[in-house]
Amino acid sequence: MLHVISPKEEIIKEQFPADTSFLSLYPVAVQEARPFILVLPGGGYEHLASHEGEPIARWLNDLGIHAGVLEYQVGDFEITSLLDDVEHALQWVRQTPKEWAVIPEQVGLIGFSAGGHLASIVATTGIEKPNLLLLGYPVISFHDSYTHIGSRTHFLGEQPTQEQLQAFSSDQQVTSQTPPTFMWTTANDATVPVENSLLFASALSKEGIPFELHVFEDGRHGLGLAEDNRECRQWLKLAEAWLQKNHYVQAKQPLPIRLFIAGDSTAAQKGATEKPMTGWGEHMQSYLDPSVHVDNRAVNGRSTKSFIAEGRLADIKKDFRAGDYLFIQFGHNDEKKEDPTRYTDPDGEYRQNLIQCIESARQRGGIPVLLTSVSRRRFTADGEPDPLAVGAYPAAMRQVAKQTHTPLLDIFEASQQLYRSMGEEASRQLFMHLPEQTHPNYPAGVTDNTHFSDEGARQIAKLVAEAIDQCAELSALKRRMVGWNQGNGECLMHELTN
Repeated sequence: MLHVISPKEEIIKEQFPADTSFLSLYPVAVQEARPFILVLPGGGYEHLASHEGEPIARWLNDLGIHAGVLEYQVGDFEITSLLDDVEHALQWVRQTPKEWAVIPEQVGLIGFSAGGHLASIVATTGIEKPNLLLLGYPVISFHDSYTHIGSRTHFLGEQPTQEQLQAFSSDQQVTSQTPPTFMWTTANDATVPVENSLLFASALSKEGIPFELHVFEDGRHGLGLAEDNRECRQWLKLAEAWLQKNHYVQAKQPLPIRLFIAGDSTAAQKGATEKPMTGWGEHMQSYLDPSVHVDNRAVNGRSTKSFIAEGRLADIKKDFRAGDYLFIQFGHNDEKKEDPTRYTDPDGEYRQNLIQCIESARQRGGIPVLLTSVSRRRFTADGEPDPLAVGAYPAAMRQVAKQTHTPLLDIFEASQQLYRSMGEEASRQLFMHLPEQTHPNYPAGVTDNTHFSDEGARQIAKLVAEAIDQCAELSALKRRMVGWNQGNGECLMHELTN
């Protein structure tokens, strides 16, 4: 039984019958009718692999394709009921009026692993077939030589008949009505042997069905978007080109890359009533060419904990596209022990929150970058910048960067070097130090060694640009920088005059 989950609907799935499949929708915000592709995650018909669900739908959205994820029946199910749910989902997409329009002749199906088996069975034997088919490391054959025993057992039981093995081995069911197909897998998949894809390709070839098959030399099973395998990640571009050839993707000018900043007041955009206080994020755009757009989501007073709790990380994730950057810089407010809504233990929750930020970017195909907190202007008795000016948080972030193999820009160390070179007195001009009656926003004056003057924000932005220039892992972003002499790594603008 199919249940379509509306965007604003909150349901408790346990209250539905056990034979219910749930269709979650991911429409593209466009006026014109667009193609639709239904996503079937893998999981051996025992569970559903979440990384092969929503992240795939979001990738399709980035291509301008409406998408849906079918959380189909697993475990104890009737085969006919399961197949009906997939066909009903395709039928619903084609026929049901919606606020967003679908081209009914362009409704595709994509499946991974066991979801690939389900997709291929519907595409070969179903009455309501997809118009095209995409398969990632699919289970195809249920015969002993190459099958995935777990998938077969959950689908057919412990002792299937030869008739069942034949009927549900999709390479044996290919006909002239099978849709064009795109497949990818790896030669050394230890879970679902490559022969599954080869068998299906051979069957398609015999029937004269257009297909592409890409076999990568090395890669584990269940890669999904292949975030941790650069070679296999090529499947995304190959599939995009194939979808464009089949008129599911429109040829278009490349969208600008976005550089999102998730952070606190040291980076945040300041309003008119806060000026001349300035966040370093306000000056980052001047270092980047028009192909990169800085989207500064940093907010005054936020820690990793409050930023996530308020849904701000989730909002970034919704807008995030493959290839975007997420600059993550927190620490100043995480150390506020007096405020339980913001405080995090640097060796516990802080690290976990940083990892959540990193995973949010990677799940959407983006590049997370960690930036240690900018140092406060705090000097020790011997005239040195205080190495604990932001507590243990910079060191904790360095450990997370190492653990997760995430690019790190050590802005804490760079800012301390800047303050050291200027000295305790001269470095005051980088911060909010205003006498009484010198600025209408601060009639009583201000002495603030955390927040920056406009010049201070420019200097910190310069440090960030220099760190990008020196980070080998960010070479692609470095090529999009402007106002920069990349031969000697020095910025040609925003020099501080003493």
